[in-house]
Amino acid sequence: MKRHLAVLAVAGSVGAACPAYAQIGTILYQENFDSVALGDSVNERRGPLSFANLTALATDPNSAPRPNAYTHTGPVGWSVDNNFDNYGLYDETNAGGTAVFSTDPVPELLYRIPNLGYVVGNKGVGNKGLAAHGVDEWEGWSFADKTFWASVDDQSRSAFTSAIGNVAVADADEYDDLGDGLGGNYYNTGMTSAAVNVAAYAGQNLTFKFDSSWRAEALDDDHVTLGRPDNNQTAIVYAIYDGGAPEPLDFWDSDAGNSNAGDNVPDRPASPYYKADALNENLSYNLAIPMGTTNVQFAFGFINAANDWWWAVDNLSLAQGANPAFWTEGFESVTLGPSTNERVSTVAAFAKVTAANTDAGSTPYPNAFSHTVPAGWNIDNAGIPAAAIGNNNIGVFEWEGWSVTTRAFSAFASQTSLNNFTKGSGNIVIADSDEFDDLAGADGVTKPITTVLESPTIDISSLAAGTLALQFDSSWQDEEGQLAAITVDYGAGEVIVLNWNSISGDPLFHGTNLDETVLVDLDNPVGATTAKVRFKYTGGNNWFWALDNVQIGAAVPEPASLAMVAVGVAVAGATARRRR
Repeated sequence: MKRHLAVLAVAGSVGAACPAYAQIGTILYQENFDSVALGDSVNERRGPLSFANLTALATDPNSAPRPNAYTHTGPVGWSVDNNFDNYGLYDETNAGGTAVFSTDPVPELLYRIPNLGYVVGNKGVGNKGLAAHGVDEWEGWSFADKTFWASVDDQSRSAFTSAIGNVAVADADEYDDLGDGLGGNYYNTGMTSAAVNVAAYAGQNLTFKFDSSWRAEALDDDHVTLGRPDNNQTAIVYAIYDGGAPEPLDFWDSDAGNSNAGDNVPDRPASPYYKADALNENLSYNLAIPMGTTNVQFAFGFINAANDWWWAVDNLSLAQGANPAFWTEGFESVTLGPSTNERVSTVAAFAKVTAANTDAGSTPYPNAFSHTVPAGWNIDNAGIPAAAIGNNNIGVFEWEGWSVTTRAFSAFASQTSLNNFTKGSGNIVIADSDEFDDLAGADGVTKPITTVLESPTIDISSLAAGTLALQFDSSWQDEEGQLAAITVDYGAGEVIVLNWNSISGDPLFHGTNLDETVLVDLDNPVGATTAKVRFKYTGGNNWFWALDNVQIGAAVPEPASLAMVAVGVAVAGATARRRR
């Protein structure tokens, strides 16, 4: 195969040097498949109508807020600090952190693990207050409906099953999902409870409990000024008596150490304070109330997180011994407002369901596909396993061999990469072994398949020998096991003129190209008066080959300065084979 200035992919015929062509000049035949009337889908069906959730600017015209979602205003007496520096434990350059050097012959500083409790790099939450950067709902500690919180991107958030109704949550992962997110900074936020009167319990022990959901991550996100991944997502629980200095009740971090053989990070144990994922945990602490104490507050610090994970709490309580709790907080008193960036699309969409054609919970997609090709064309599906032929519910019927369809329907049916096939317009033809295998798929039933698309017999009697060429637009997504070939038959048997495979490093390998124009030299021999072109595709739950805008005719030679040597593309020794 040869290429013309990366615009046209040009394939030479086998075993012969051909002139280099730039494009079709005199068109003898063309087909764009737009004359084919498409019918309703069979197995690729519409499920219930839905409006997708999305993360977008509050000004996005195609979305709307979600009601009763969140607030940054906690219960009466509660406060949130998004300039949090953990009560002055701030080491901007992380100079006091523990340095970890690589095991390379010339060691390099990989990162510094912050000292426990020290905020590093920046105070507070990176990019706070900027409407276009950072998801407002999760800008520091927020109070949110737990179902809403999990719905924005579950990732195990829904595992916090002990939580009821509203939760308090610090979620650096979701905050980072809009615009520039944290802007390369870290996420440090503090939350302090209202004062709880404990005068009657001075000098006695109390039990403080709450439910917690924690997911850990550390040492993988560079800080914009530190230049290193010093993030170590850390949680701290404090008790504050009569407004005095915070006294830590508990702390944990995300440093799991390292034991990965073969990397350049030295092996080391986990931090003594490391807490693995604890998605639904009940925590309990003994509080020795000092003599003379009037009240206690609880503070929750979430520090040094980057695009990491979260900490959520709910169902706080304070009790003496086995007595019922005399103070509780479940955040149910807060009034939730509409969402800001976690929005719902106002553009209706149907869920895609791949199901039997009799499925009562779905409806067909209109104007979807056809197995009828234009007059004179033919599809040969003899290479599809017999079990799938003619059975609408074994193999996805729409993709049983070459099919005429649209990019929009193929994208609906899961091939969203076909949105990149911008050269294809209106109807296209596609061979899609990936989607065909998605209904009752099995070896020998829906894979592998071979399907052949045959052109009409074209009269080429007016052309000089060696001038015939084929041009078409192509969208090809490769995966090993997938083959494509084009043959031409002048009446004496098929000759391979293009041969692609998906074996990386093979001379015939053709990598994914979702939007290209291909020009193939057909090299018509002296005396040939007719030509038939065949497009052959083989795959087995691989990907696809889509075509449009087929032209057959006399090609315009390239200027001599641009001419390139034609390269045979069939396997060595294979010059032609007859069709049986």
